[in-house]
Amino acid sequence: MPPAGTPSDSAPNLTATPFDPYISRTGTRLTTVYATSWTYAPDPPHDDGPPGEDPGGGEERSGGRDEAAARPSTLLNLGRLAAAYDRHADHLPRVLRRERLDPAGFAARRWSATGRGAPTVATLWQFTAPSGQILLALTLDLAVPLLDSIPLLEDLYYADVAFGGSTLEQLATTRVGAAGGSTSSPVLLPERHQLVFQASPTPADVPPPDTAQRIIYRADLPVRPELGSLCTPDELNRRPTTSGALGPYVSLLTGHQDYVENAAFLSAVQAVASAARLREIRVLAETYVRRFRTRPDGDARPHERRTLLERITSAQAHLELELGYSVEIPADLATLIPSLRPTSYHSALYEAMGLTERAAAVSQTLQRLGNATAAELTSVESAEQRAADRRRVRTVVAVTFVTTVTATLGLLFAFFGINAAEVDERRSMFDVAYTPVYGLITTVIVLGFVLYAVLQAVDRVALRRGAAPGPVWHGTHRLLASELGTALLDGPLVPVPQPRTSVVGPAADPAAGPAGSVTPP
Repeated sequence: MPPAGTPSDSAPNLTATPFDPYISRTGTRLTTVYATSWTYAPDPPHDDGPPGEDPGGGEERSGGRDEAAARPSTLLNLGRLAAAYDRHADHLPRVLRRERLDPAGFAARRWSATGRGAPTVATLWQFTAPSGQILLALTLDLAVPLLDSIPLLEDLYYADVAFGGSTLEQLATTRVGAAGGSTSSPVLLPERHQLVFQASPTPADVPPPDTAQRIIYRADLPVRPELGSLCTPDELNRRPTTSGALGPYVSLLTGHQDYVENAAFLSAVQAVASAARLREIRVLAETYVRRFRTRPDGDARPHERRTLLERITSAQAHLELELGYSVEIPADLATLIPSLRPTSYHSALYEAMGLTERAAAVSQTLQRLGNATAAELTSVESAEQRAADRRRVRTVVAVTFVTTVTATLGLLFAFFGINAAEVDERRSMFDVAYTPVYGLITTVIVLGFVLYAVLQAVDRVALRRGAAPGPVWHGTHRLLASELGTALLDGPLVPVPQPRTSVVGPAADPAAGPAGSVTPP
């Protein structure tokens, strides 16, 4: 019998029912979580019948498109944590479908070779993560010891199992409703994690570390204890009859309550979804980095360069947001669920799978891509600004030329158009008598050019005076001198007088003192 739990009353009452008894099942339970290439995009909710009832009959569902029926507590026993999981159901995995499979048609390549019988219970799960990813899970109950389940663990990890002649991918595809029972792309992604549960009523039933490493590495072989990389969270190993050890691909939990196992199940679903999304984000990030590196700089026009950089910037923003929403935020469960063992396992699982470190590396890559793109956009803006300046100069020159010509002709025609005695209609406009008029117009034009040259010279002098080089510490020391009263010695250094020495030689005066001594001034 499993050990009794602690009553929730303040006064001990040994006859009271424990609030959550430890599991007492016989045999071993294996659960494998698979990431899929599907994304859940539900239609607007509508009345699809009572929750948990399949309109077609024969299968137990999570209420169709009813979001309330998809909460984890509807099909998983979460004990006192059900309220916390339901309160944050939008931020945690949801159950889309649960179906019991016929274990009589079960077949596995390595498992069948051992001559073992079929599992007693087989359950197929479909989950959706908050990011919309659909995940598949297969739970098998076996009446075998821990070490005897290693061949089946290997089959389950590589999906070398079948029910009634249908592989796991075909079975999942038909349940999802894909046309023809197959898809053009692989259904199961490489990200997956396995959970091994077993009861341990007494401390002697707790598997030793050597057994744990054989299960987690899926190899019935000895290892050097000092070279193991297994993670053993303290909260899962606190009681004498409970244990917990996990690696990147397999977790082993024994002797815990049912709600702890189900919480670990949901954590594994979320971790597998985060791992799959992290891989996709990294692949896309490297793709856009490659596009940035191979961008055409010299031959491309600024508009084409800007268009490419805008696409990269938009993709980088989406990837950064998805990285935070699907990988970094789900790594924190303690904020949502107030329980030590589930949150301890959740954090240890993300650490064992290396999701936190890899997410930080991908985040740095995205940040550097954003910085490089911003710098390149600045370069493009500078090139566009230079082109705009040149275009403005050409426009100003053309307009100035036209204005000068038209103004000159306007003055000339205005002079000849006035009704005055100085204008003789019998003379040609090019007559020598009109030389003062042409001289005055020429003088006005020349004065305009001279004024432009003078103003340009004044601007150059002002720029040269403002760009006079100064010491690099000039601004800082001036600020300190004005704010803190620091003395600023910006003048030339006063040379220190060198001491005079007596002449050393055969003709030196003996009264002058020893050779090399300093004479008083």
